[in-house]
Amino acid sequence: MKQPTIHQRDLIVGLQKGLALLQLFSQEHPRLSVPEVARMAEMTHSAARRFLLTLVHDDFAQTDGRHYWLTAKTLRIGQAYVDSAVLPRMLRPIVEQVARITQEHVSVGVRDGDDIVHVVRSRYSHITSMSIRPGSRVPMYCTGSGRLWLASLSPEALAAYFQRNPPRAITPYTLTDETLIRREIALAGERGYVMVDQEYEVGMRVLSVPLIDREGHLQATLTLTTHASRMTLESMRERYLSALYEGQALLRPIMTL
Repeated sequence: MKQPTIHQRDLIVGLQKGLALLQLFSQEHPRLSVPEVARMAEMTHSAARRFLLTLVHDDFAQTDGRHYWLTAKTLRIGQAYVDSAVLPRMLRPIVEQVARITQEHVSVGVRDGDDIVHVVRSRYSHITSMSIRPGSRVPMYCTGSGRLWLASLSPEALAAYFQRNPPRAITPYTLTDETLIRREIALAGERGYVMVDQEYEVGMRVLSVPLIDREGHLQATLTLTTHASRMTLESMRERYLSALYEGQALLRPIMTL
């Protein structure tokens, strides 16, 4: 979808800073102090304190006087997307169809900065993975969806990505050698699909295909996830790739809307 031209004079800087501050909280940083927020957000201590107190006043955060943490009310922001966005509702019937055919878990991921965010997941699932729940964020270098996105980048953009995100071991199976990861990314681009074996979650194997619009632009990814104990990667490819390609073809008109 074509975005309108937005001039700098039309932006509300305070809103931008507030939204950026909310995103500082994460699994690695569930609680933050004023000095930590000031450093991470590159703002003064006074400004960080005022932003945090505003969040507390509006019940988006709580504090013990030293540290701040988000409340459940912040879920309303993400839920607003789930409730109002048209794309997930349009994707769901086909995602569920692929899940019924394969009897495996199927999800759709989109890129958000240097992460992949899952916006739709099938209701059918025999797995209990926390990484594929709606709204979950996963890195790109060690996931199927991510490697497809990385394969779409220019050499310069790919180099910049690795500079911002040095690979680290998340599981014993995670590739951390940039040369090997680049080789897998290149293969993903050549093949039009990618398989990843337990690199983000132990016991989980994934098979992903790109969702491309009519102009050939990557818009999202369609991923099937199963237990590593159920089958080998090769069996997974032979059994499920055709079903993912069928879903890919059915979703292409939607990707163009």
